[in-house]
Amino acid sequence: MNKVYLIKPLEKKSICWHIEMFRENADGSISWFNVDDHYRWGQGFVEEDMDCNLPIEGDQQAHAKIDIGFGADLDDQVACWFEFSDDISEEEQEQIKRCYLEGDGNEEWERSNAAWIFDGDHGWQVEDDYVVIQAPYQVSLCDELTGEVIEENVKLRTREDLAKSVEEWKAKQTEWPFNTGEGQ
Repeated sequence: MNKVYLIKPLEKKSICWHIEMFRENADGSISWFNVDDHYRWGQGFVEEDMDCNLPIEGDQQAHAKIDIGFGADLDDQVACWFEFSDDISEEEQEQIKRCYLEGDGNEEWERSNAAWIFDGDHGWQVEDDYVVIQAPYQVSLCDELTGEVIEENVKLRTREDLAKSVEEWKAKQTEWPFNTGEGQ
């Protein structure tokens, strides 16, 4: 059974899908734009074996990959913000916004949002995309296939736990096979 950590916001309007896009131009330079697409509700997931990516207790944000778990289930878009590299003209910026929000009128399928990002007829590539969940949020351990909750309200690491782990790791660096005897 594969397990994932489910991270759900406890307040509405607390989740954002962040997308970073880029293209290599003919002159070898790179252009980019970012989209922050905000939703009323949704969820994010972290793989069980990647628990190091869970937030630390008290963190104001949790980050999760969009392609993990059984779906981000983003619902009811409430805002969408764009950021562009300085070399993208105002006209091209407006075209990108229109294609993302309404679809490309020049395409047969007029895809918008995720469909335009991943399948649209454009020269852009996805650099990264992830979900940002604002605190307060709840973390539960779930079965990845069925969604059954295995452990609700998972206890997150504290900053003290993290500092202790780092100190333990540093201490082990002086043990064989890492100890080369140099500097002693």
